[in-house]
Amino acid sequence: MRSEDAVEIVRASLALAFPTATAEGLTRAAETVIRWGAEDVADHMNGPLTSQMLVDLLEVAGVPEEEFRPAEPETYLPAEPAGYRTWTRTEGMTPLPILPRPPDEPLPSHNPDNPDNPDNPNRRR
Repeated sequence: MRSEDAVEIVRASLALAFPTATAEGLTRAAETVIRWGAEDVADHMNGPLTSQMLVDLLEVAGVPEEEFRPAEPETYLPAEPAGYRTWTRTEGMTPLPILPRPPDEPLPSHNPDNPDNPDNPNRRR
């Protein structure tokens, strides 16, 4: 899929979620969502990070938080935003610390006796 097509699909969805956003704001927010997808941020989400992501998208789209209306307000239970990110920051977002996500695979120890260390002649194979 071309990146322009992916942005248009996400932009259309965001237009439903943020009806007061400008065309430019929706495009910026859609490009941001696509980039976060490439960063695999969904693999490490929790309630506070989900709330932080919503706040970030509202800021990028130029929509004040008080204008956001959840599709199902009776079941919408927002968590307190995390106050940090595990994704890259885009212009328009409040500066916050970025905490690295855990690696997909544990890094081998530098201990030469560790059986997982590639430098150990007796390592596990």
